[in-house]
Amino acid sequence: MKINNNNFELNEKLQVVIDSNDNEGLIFIPKTTQLEVEIENYYGKIAINKINIFPAESEFQISKQSIENSIPNMDIKLLDRYIYKVLSDKAGLAYSPYSYFPDYDFTVFEKGRRPSSLDWAMFASLYVYSCNVLPQSVKVELSLAKFLRISEENFKRFMKKIPQELFRKSGHADSRGGDISLNSENLIKDYLGDNQNIFESNPFLKFYSEVDFS
Repeated sequence: MKINNNNFELNEKLQVVIDSNDNEGLIFIPKTTQLEVEIENYYGKIAINKINIFPAESEFQISKQSIENSIPNMDIKLLDRYIYKVLSDKAGLAYSPYSYFPDYDFTVFEKGRRPSSLDWAMFASLYVYSCNVLPQSVKVELSLAKFLRISEENFKRFMKKIPQELFRKSGHADSRGGDISLNSENLIKDYLGDNQNIFESNPFLKFYSEVDFS
């Protein structure tokens, strides 16, 4: 994947070119075809704004039939996951969506201490945030367990222990979904103080919806 910049800051757009050299299991691009994709960093979510398909052959090699034959063989269902994987590579941009979540010390969960109401509120908001920004094909529980440096089993156990007055889980236990309560919002705002605009301006911290905010 070729990227036109070495940074991917908030609201920044990148132009990436993807071809058959990127066929490693998540996507498949025929040798005669390339993709030009415009992506944007929308509060930590990789939003795909544009996808252009064009031939990788030289002007003299291009034929209508070769282009028509290559497109049905293309598989880009997991394109968002592939882009996320490449950008997150520490050898490259080392992009992390969690950089756009408010700073908080979550070690209480790692060390097995008793979480406070604020800890639970931030934990619930972090879960909602992850549901919104991670590609659908990325397992939220596993990603968050790694981020919090706990086991996936412990993460699921903590999810079940979040006080109901702070968080409401929606859907199946293993499916994405949930909303933090007004009590959680107030706890988080009080913690952030003068920086609570960080919480208010981010559309992904309060509830998870199938609606695409981008």
